[in-house]
Amino acid sequence: MLVVRYGEEAGRLEVGGRSDSSWWREVANIRDGIREEGEGWFAGMVSRRVGDGENTLFWLDRWVGNVPLCQRFSRLFNLAENKLVSVATTFSLGWEEGGAAWQWQRCMWAWEDELLAECRTLLSNVLFQPIVSDIWQWHPDIAGGYSVRLGYEILTSLDYHVLDDAAKLIWHPQVALKVSILAWCMPRDRLPTKNNLHARGIIAEADRYCVAGCGQVETVNHLFLHCDTFGSIWQQVRFWLGFSGVDNQNLADHFHQFTYYLGGLKTRRSFLHLI
Repeated sequence: MLVVRYGEEAGRLEVGGRSDSSWWREVANIRDGIREEGEGWFAGMVSRRVGDGENTLFWLDRWVGNVPLCQRFSRLFNLAENKLVSVATTFSLGWEEGGAAWQWQRCMWAWEDELLAECRTLLSNVLFQPIVSDIWQWHPDIAGGYSVRLGYEILTSLDYHVLDDAAKLIWHPQVALKVSILAWCMPRDRLPTKNNLHARGIIAEADRYCVAGCGQVETVNHLFLHCDTFGSIWQQVRFWLGFSGVDNQNLADHFHQFTYYLGGLKTRRSFLHLI
């Protein structure tokens, strides 16, 4: 179903472009380690065990050594003519010195030839099993394989860094969960504002202006802070509480500043945090 929906190239599922499912793009981001330091938590825990080599990508999959060859020999990968070639095809063409597998976009320099010699040395110990298919290996449990439970335990044990002070203030025990989730989505621009709907191809460009009719593009910062209709609620809230202030340009700064308006006492901060 995924192959039919999103396409496949060299045995690798395609993302499908910006017009396709945002959910599938997020899954692909996890696979490819996008927005994560290094190669990403998932890619770092799986590798290919090569049988016949037909379904393993020579450069992109981690199948020999601790990292994919495209990372270990990034210079060679950038120069390679075919970046999606399989292990079996590379072997059949010949990956020994002077083999037909090594097709480059230009002539190699001396230090690049040394890199290639190092790569060939690494490949000299590879053994194939012609009647056995390639399989994925889940390194946290090689024998048992992947499980949702173990994946969840790994994710919840990771030491994530808090990106901003506002992220610490999103969750409050006396606030409905759906409200906290909305607040979590706001500074990350994950809400279905008209600007985001237009970017995803759901509505036309002419329809991306604020629902209040103010003539401005409906972004998350405009809708909740700067719109004359909806953004003005913050000044009314401050008047109700008996103090004055100004709004920030983005939601994360606004949330953090609003929470600390009345000073450093814990009870005051908790009061504004709840509001």
